Amino acid sequence: MMQRLLLLFLLLCGLCETHAVNLVAPPEISPTTDGATMLRWTLDSAAGGRVRFGLAADQLDQIAADAVGTAHTLTLRGLKPGTKYFYSLGTSRHDLTTGSFIAGGGAAAPKNATDTQTPAPKKSLLQKITGFTAKPPAPTATPVPPVAKNPAVRDAPVTRRTWGNIGSLPDHFARHGGDFSAKSEDDYAAQAWRFRERAVAEHLPMKLDTDSTVRVFDPKTRAFASFNRDGTTKTYFRPDSASYWQRQPGRAIQTPPWISQ
Repeated sequence: MMQRLLLLFLLLCGLCETHAVNLVAPPEISPTTDGATMLRWTLDSAAGGRVRFGLAADQLDQIAADAVGTAHTLTLRGLKPGTKYFYSLGTSRHDLTTGSFIAGGGAAAPKNATDTQTPAPKKSLLQKITGFTAKPPAPTATPVPPVAKNPAVRDAPVTRRTWGNIGSLPDHFARHGGDFSAKSEDDYAAQAWRFRERAVAEHLPMKLDTDSTVRVFDPKTRAFASFNRDGTTKTYFRPDSASYWQRQPGRAIQTPPWISQ
């Protein structure tokens, strides 16, 4: 009696197992561009996944499987692109559905070179009759910006060549360097020399005193400087008085003495 009950129990368990796992929805089939095909399906209970496939419904001689779970994804590779395959999928023990698919094709072939060429323009009726084709207008050349002329002010020589009394430079720099944001004595002396060069190029107001001192003033920047006859600097600053230049001695000149030396 016990043996019969045990046999019945095992039979019922087998029947329960047979119908315990089911598909939640039809499988999804996605061909890929590399010649493979991907199959996805979901079970209502965890189980191993399996796909049997082949070139005929009665010749499913290839198998792919994955781990235990409810969601399964298997990519079938080594297929012939564009070929019809038959499949049966489900759990690792039971087939739950069957069907067929077309294997994915290879990557899209590149376009021919002619496909990317600009089509030739259509001929007008006059061109068809006379056979004359006007040449397209030459492309307009991009205007080339004019080359800038060499600046009138050159880079300053070394300080000992531009400052007349080198011993007086520290004092002048201490009192007037801030007028021009000079960073050092050499920078201050170089700015004074460039001012001398710009004065000649721009014809700034100049005066020549009887002791050969040349005084220069820039009305726009209010910069003032005095130079020795040989062009070396005596001082360089911005006077506070608006009438400072008018009160300076000397006669107006156009060309300083060092130009003719």
